[in-house]
Amino acid sequence: MTQHERVTQMTQHERVGRRIGLVAAAQRRRGGVRQAREQFEASPTFRRARDYCERAYGEWYILSVSHILLAPQQVIGADDLHWRALTADERLRWASQVAERLRDRRDRCADPLTFMLFASQRYADLLTRAAPELAIELPLGGLALRDRRHWYDERLRVRSRLLVGEGEDTP
Repeated sequence: MTQHERVTQMTQHERVGRRIGLVAAAQRRRGGVRQAREQFEASPTFRRARDYCERAYGEWYILSVSHILLAPQQVIGADDLHWRALTADERLRWASQVAERLRDRRDRCADPLTFMLFASQRYADLLTRAAPELAIELPLGGLALRDRRHWYDERLRVRSRLLVGEGEDTP
């Protein structure tokens, strides 16, 4: 490998840095007092996004109207407040609060951060408007719900096959 290739490779790695998953909270909740990662698992799409982020990223958070940015293990109660019930001004204020917390998280990290957003295009538009300087990617941008579920299923299935050793049967 030439010096130029090494520098190019290092630059590409530095640009990527660390990735942190962000999953939109589902409207459906299990109820009671639970860890945030379990509270929204009544939604099949949330469950898939959660499982994918747990496998793909060392760190991930849940975007919640009530709690702004939730760590998956944070214990919360069920609430009825949902993103769709917010007015346009309330959504902008919410996005600004999320952006502030993401900036704080970015500023505490020595590596460049990219936030991988598993949510609708509306979430992405609001967050990029509130924080244009943050690196936010939408891996499922433009995909219909059915296609998003297929995307998760394909990656989760492939990942589990890779974890099974030779000669072992998959469940």
